[in-house]
Amino acid sequence: MRIVNLGSGSKGNCTFIQAGDAKILLDVGFTLAELIKRLQKIDERPENIDAIIITHEHVDHIKGLKQFVKKYDVRCYIHENIVNECFAGAADEYLDKVVKISTYSFGIDKLRITPCMVPHDSKVCLAYVFEYRNKKFSIATDLGFMPEEMMKLMAKSDLVYIESNHDKKMLLGCAYPYIIKQRIMGEHGHLSNDQAADIIVKLAKTGTRYFVLSHLSENSNTPEVAYLKSAKALENAGYILEKDVYLRYSRQDGPGNNFYFSESED
Repeated sequence: MRIVNLGSGSKGNCTFIQAGDAKILLDVGFTLAELIKRLQKIDERPENIDAIIITHEHVDHIKGLKQFVKKYDVRCYIHENIVNECFAGAADEYLDKVVKISTYSFGIDKLRITPCMVPHDSKVCLAYVFEYRNKKFSIATDLGFMPEEMMKLMAKSDLVYIESNHDKKMLLGCAYPYIIKQRIMGEHGHLSNDQAADIIVKLAKTGTRYFVLSHLSENSNTPEVAYLKSAKALENAGYILEKDVYLRYSRQDGPGNNFYFSESED
């Protein structure tokens, strides 16, 4: 099993997942040309992608969807209530490539995928848990708070990508209009560094060892500020970084860390 985030943030989001022979993209928030460049950086090709899974209909998660689906033979797994939004009113042209999902688990080859509804200012927003043999990977970004159901689903994950969008003090002091600040901090906005740190400690207690801070704001956060908040929370809870737990962060400008779970471990 291989997981690589190709970019995370307000300018575009996409994560590459390989489980056995299945190659999947979670979200396609970049133009097709940019996505191809990012796939090349991790030695992958767009024509080898078997499926696309969508979290929600915001443009930074679906920007390249129509281009990709039009050019390549790929299946799209999209919540039934946002198919039209994802294809900008032209859904009928792509329905033969769309698999409508809800919040029930489904499979792609030998990979089991469980969606969970999370609160965000979109029509639908899903977080996901991926299970391949005895390995488990979870991703939750674009949410105002973490629902208890998703926390239970993510428990004992080997790897978790979790939103750590903003530092509250930096957000309040940035140039955003106050109404935007309220939206970001609200229950249908984005997780703060404090919220992410709390979630990470709780998941570490279930056995999760690898965490990636994701969807960091370029205007009200920095990788250093986000990292320090979660690192301190883990250390205060008694964990030794780079021994008990490993903490990383996603990048907006290119692919992040490669995570491999070898066949011998599965």
